[in-house]
Amino acid sequence: MALRRELACVEGDPNQIDSFVACLVAVLHAWDRPESYDWVAGLAGVAFSPVLDHGEDCTAWWMESGSESRIGFLGCALGFTVDRVMREAQWDDDARAAFAATGLLPAPHEQHFARLRAAYDRGDAVVLRTWPSWSVLTGWGDDLDSLRFATVPGFADLVKTIWGPARAQLAYLLNPIDPCKPLEQSITSALRYGAKIARGRGPEESLEYGAALYTAAAARMHEAEFCPSCGADADSCAHRTLMRMLGTQRSAVGFLEYARELVGDDLPWHAAVATFEAMAEITGVYCDWQEFHTSWADAGFRAGLGRDFHTLAELQLQAADALTELSAACDRQLAP
Repeated sequence: MALRRELACVEGDPNQIDSFVACLVAVLHAWDRPESYDWVAGLAGVAFSPVLDHGEDCTAWWMESGSESRIGFLGCALGFTVDRVMREAQWDDDARAAFAATGLLPAPHEQHFARLRAAYDRGDAVVLRTWPSWSVLTGWGDDLDSLRFATVPGFADLVKTIWGPARAQLAYLLNPIDPCKPLEQSITSALRYGAKIARGRGPEESLEYGAALYTAAAARMHEAEFCPSCGADADSCAHRTLMRMLGTQRSAVGFLEYARELVGDDLPWHAAVATFEAMAEITGVYCDWQEFHTSWADAGFRAGLGRDFHTLAELQLQAADALTELSAACDRQLAP
């Protein structure tokens, strides 16, 4: 089934959603296989713990890595093949100059773009690791720096300026198939994985999960600047960090509620749902940007925010306990 690219619209609040998951949701909709964002986020695992990337200098982007680590499982659970395309060489000014002078792409780039073009022509879904958000390729042309793409709302110009489709060194080529896992097994696997990362046991050594982001954010409240890279504008970085936390918490509730509808009420859903709801209630207080911006300079406001970050860290560990109990109950229910 060729991707209906005119329907590949990436939706959601860019400060709350995970862009990789949002791109997958857009692809599924373009295949006439609509799934909710919360459902895909739960299967991907990103609903159960925010991620912390210490390698990112700007704290506004601490939370933008690792979401593709379950792509193979997602293909089985949701029904699509996965072909990973990686290019080591960077598309830079030297590569552009060589292409402009000769009309020929340097070898690593020629192979890479030829593969992407072939996939595009076949009607594959091409999901690209652009920055700061993932993208879906929606058009091709001779100007490689102007390839058309869809990304989260409001980020297209930023992506094109910083790291657009031509510069993306990682891509996934996807095609729809029938799911290869029964629904109950997919839910159980998602809960088991969610319990692990909720406690901080992620698959990548360079990234931290569980309470790490909450603890790191709390520590920054005692420093002169929440984001040294942005200085005086650091309140926007802090607010985006909070909104990504909130998006994660709300997605956990959405996934668990829907899974309960599918599997039934006989499992211990309540503790996990209630804990993530409690977390979202705390974080949701800070939603309003203008109010947050006005209050940021107040030492008492920031002290209270720091305490809330510590409370969220404690609740995250409680959520991990609840997910561990829930996944174990699912395992027992599926046991022959």
